[in-house]
Amino acid sequence: MSADSILTQLFLSTVVVFLFAGSLLGLALGIGLVLRASAVLPFIQLMNQWVSTRQALTPLERPLRIRPVASGARWFGAVLMALGGFAAAILLAKLDLAAVAGLFKVDARISLVGMLLDAVRWFLVLGSLAAVAIGVMLVAFPNAWRRVEALANRWYSTQHIELAGDALRPSLDRIVEAFPRPAGLVILVLSVIAAVSSGTLLFSG
Repeated sequence: MSADSILTQLFLSTVVVFLFAGSLLGLALGIGLVLRASAVLPFIQLMNQWVSTRQALTPLERPLRIRPVASGARWFGAVLMALGGFAAAILLAKLDLAAVAGLFKVDARISLVGMLLDAVRWFLVLGSLAAVAIGVMLVAFPNAWRRVEALANRWYSTQHIELAGDALRPSLDRIVEAFPRPAGLVILVLSVIAAVSSGTLLFSG
């Protein structure tokens, strides 16, 4: 069995197991809402406690000032150029993807593993070429590098994103609390369908 088929089978099995476990939880919730809603609703309210992330993310909002590269860092630029050029040349000329994919017993031209290896190689090649470009700027165009560095070190606040994520929207839970037995019946029916489907896939083999 090839590595692709093993990964695909493992992924599908994991998804089916999660679906089956979730459907069993849905069954328990639906039965509880239908038979004893007064005991289940406090549990739902307990699970719906709102935990704000604003305090936890506050340290990330503090600007972090990074010292700019010193004006005499041309030697570092030369090192970046040499290492980046050497790495790019090795990755393009010497790396044999077919041989690497052969370690996984797959064909590099048509397999998922081969495509991932090729993507990783090109990612590393682009990183090496970026190191060469940075080295050229440090050696020949230090003022241009300072402008790029100042632009890259700008601080962008994520507070508006935090506030959007901190908003509590329990509208569906309010519907369940207002109509517990009909909601429990809907959850029960959907969970039975999901349990039968995922259980058939899980235990048929």
